[in-house]
Amino acid sequence: MRIVWNTVYAMALGLLIYGCEEPVREDPFVGIGAARWDVGKSANFLLSDDRFTKLELEIAYMEGFRPTDVLLDEMVDFLEEFTFKPEGIVLNLKEIPAEGEEFYSAEAIAALEDQYRQTYNEGNTVSIFLLVVDGNFKQDETEFFTIGAAYRNTSMVLFGKRIMENSGGFRRPPRGILETTVALHELGHLLGLVNIGTEMVIPHEDEEQAFHCEEETCLMYWTVETNNVFLFRPQTIPTLDDNCRNDLRVNGGR
Repeated sequence: MRIVWNTVYAMALGLLIYGCEEPVREDPFVGIGAARWDVGKSANFLLSDDRFTKLELEIAYMEGFRPTDVLLDEMVDFLEEFTFKPEGIVLNLKEIPAEGEEFYSAEAIAALEDQYRQTYNEGNTVSIFLLVVDGNFKQDETEFFTIGAAYRNTSMVLFGKRIMENSGGFRRPPRGILETTVALHELGHLLGLVNIGTEMVIPHEDEEQAFHCEEETCLMYWTVETNNVFLFRPQTIPTLDDNCRNDLRVNGGR
């Protein structure tokens, strides 16, 4: 009987000692895990300086599809205009091997990010990842195709082949204008527009096209990320309307 009591006492003492130790908690907002959320879930982190005071934009492009200087400059300007990052915006550009695929599925795009993405939220730095692939989106239809997409809370993709094929010709926008327009639209989704992580001050979400602005001249109008962008001021880069700007401001942005 004494042996049993000693065993139980030893176990209880062990539990007591273990229970007194301070558990180690990992920061849920840094590392790979913090880059696996739904689109819009990191909007406040990207916009404000409450948790992260620096932003790193990592762009991985497949060989032959380097983004234009227009896109690089405009993305940095856009982030500087709408986010509070007192320690600045850092651009990290790198070339990755071309896959030579005609179509890329959502799963393939995510796998490519897992393979090539190097920067994640760390310390006081929040990270955004842009992938530029050499093919088209697998779910495209004959008369309706996607030029870009936001697919995780800090991740987006441009379909380089579509951009190349549909820019620079008659009644087609210059490549820099087209790819920048689409990239900024997807960046707007990461910042929570429209009503996808950043609440609306005044209702302005398109009733027929969820997560997009109802204002046809706004950057967040639904046609921007599809081939319908050609019907929408193809020679200029649209801007955010007042409603979208106010939404970002209320969620911690400028």
